[in-house]
Amino acid sequence: MRRLQRATLLVSTGLLLGGGLGCAESGSDIEDLDRETVFEERLSAAERRGRDVWFENTYGGGTFFQFLAVHPDPSKRIRIAFDEVLNTPRDQRFAQWGLINDPDCEANPAGGPDLCDDPAGTGVLGIRREASGAFGVTCASCHAGLDPLNPPADVNEPTWDNIHPTIGNQYAKFGKIFGHNLAATDVRRLMFNGWRDGTVDTTALFNDNIMNPGVVTAFWDQKHRRTFDIGTGHRELRNGQGGEDDAGGDLATIRVYTNIGVCFFECVAPRPDRPDPNAPIDVAQCRRDCANFPPQQDLDDVGAFLRQVKAPQYPGHPTTLGQAVTYVKGGLTFAVACGNCHSVTGPGRRVYSDAEINPMDAQSTNTCRARTTNWDTGKLWAQFSSDVYKNRGYKGYRTMPLTGIWTTSPFFHNNSVGPYAPADASPAARAAAYEAAMYEMMSASRAPLVQTLPFPVGPFPAGTPLAYVFSRAPATGQLLCDDVVENRGHYYGSDLSASSKAALIYWLKYQ
Repeated sequence: MRRLQRATLLVSTGLLLGGGLGCAESGSDIEDLDRETVFEERLSAAERRGRDVWFENTYGGGTFFQFLAVHPDPSKRIRIAFDEVLNTPRDQRFAQWGLINDPDCEANPAGGPDLCDDPAGTGVLGIRREASGAFGVTCASCHAGLDPLNPPADVNEPTWDNIHPTIGNQYAKFGKIFGHNLAATDVRRLMFNGWRDGTVDTTALFNDNIMNPGVVTAFWDQKHRRTFDIGTGHRELRNGQGGEDDAGGDLATIRVYTNIGVCFFECVAPRPDRPDPNAPIDVAQCRRDCANFPPQQDLDDVGAFLRQVKAPQYPGHPTTLGQAVTYVKGGLTFAVACGNCHSVTGPGRRVYSDAEINPMDAQSTNTCRARTTNWDTGKLWAQFSSDVYKNRGYKGYRTMPLTGIWTTSPFFHNNSVGPYAPADASPAARAAAYEAAMYEMMSASRAPLVQTLPFPVGPFPAGTPLAYVFSRAPATGQLLCDDVVENRGHYYGSDLSASSKAALIYWLKYQ
């Protein structure tokens, strides 16, 4: 069966991500495969289960998307373009929506949605049909992407070998998917149109009234990242571009699931005992009252799966004397120019990040994403951030890990610096996009990127920056973020000589 092709899925280091389609399956069908040709190292049973949760489990979140389409408040209704995506011909879907076709499905000769052996399959990776008939989404719907070390020959027909589970889909047009069914004059559609490919605003449906789309996070090398004392007696990873999901992997995962509709009616929607829709989610109450709440075993297994994923390593290594000299110079340049934050010593040295939160004015970077409020005291996701986060006294951006950076152009939290590589780019072509993005980032004279209204909206004339329109308190009209230049900031390295920049870029490519 075509579904067995999943057993050939490799992460960039060659680890097997195969066998079975559901957490309840034994994985015995993996015994029928030629192991020597499809993997170098087997995943543990827990890692395999975590992989299946990552790719398949929606926990009933599709009912939330059904509810949004018929929301009692017409101004909040939104019908996500699931039907339109799935009815787009398979050979046009990636170009139109940036979504990855499920290798276990095939085009329907009669037209319409793809044909899949898996009854929950829809033809699109990460979009799943639930028992209720609703469409729910999985972690992989955003975080799985095309493997930079093994790109597909045809982006419309990837195999499992061509899919990386945690790189983040840099090409997904999430804003188009959200806004497609809104009227052309609906102001929300203009907001969604402002999302660059590969970014999504996690506060769009649970609105904090700040326009703050952020890049879909890549996950790898978690074993080597710094951990922090968050006041619970044990140390945790700091997740989130601004360190918001810093209360541990379990809570970060649960928060993501609540954001995609899991347990909405039991835990988030107003009820007699929770009349305020902005009151913090009570995780203990949610766990108690929601039958679909992700079981602890699933959370543990997802964590195990994520911990084994390594950063994609650029093929080869410096071979000539000149290349070796450039490599050494680049490493020394990095230590002097970048090592203060992207540290090369201490627990985080293998990911090149101290994982600290840098105040917004320290980087001069566009601040809107960092101003998110849903994790603050008294807000919706307050229980998903630590007291350290809430009591820090300032907001900012977490120093991002740099291993695998050659695969993730464009840069910044909003994908505003550098080009996109072609989806089917070879490693060399992808590295070329990375190099161009690095030169753009290490420049103090970037052309400013400012998105504006294409036509008047209320009191705002055409040409008004989007931040002025969509980052306002609804009751008072107070401007919550007036930062309009999306590619502003992080000018570190701009004062380096041309040879030092080239050496630094060369060295980082191999990390």
